[in-house]
Amino acid sequence: GVLLEYTNPVTGGPTMPTISCRAQWLAPGESTQVHRHTSSTIYHVIQGEGSTFVGPEPKGGEEQAWGLRDCFFVPSMGWHRHVNRSKTEPALLFSVTDRPVLDSLGLYREEHA
Repeated sequence: GVLLEYTNPVTGGPTMPTISCRAQWLAPGESTQVHRHTSSTIYHVIQGEGSTFVGPEPKGGEEQAWGLRDCFFVPSMGWHRHVNRSKTEPALLFSVTDRPVLDSLGLYREEHA
């Protein structure tokens, strides 16, 4: 998908010292790669419908179905991937993450399956 990170216009860094805001666009039928990271993220569905699979293992995971105006959470180190279930409409997710504070402490890690 396409991931846009909002930045502080004064510093060019994250939205706030401890919080980063992002918008993620998923094309119709698109599925993201399975990955995990030390940050935790709250998602808000702006457009579309789909599912996010979250679990302790890279394969499978619990399905969290989402649609317009839903919110869902991906915990720290939870393997996850997003799926746009629509074959014709894009999905748009707005997210808030604590990655900046982990970056500043040297604690941010990311792993792909």
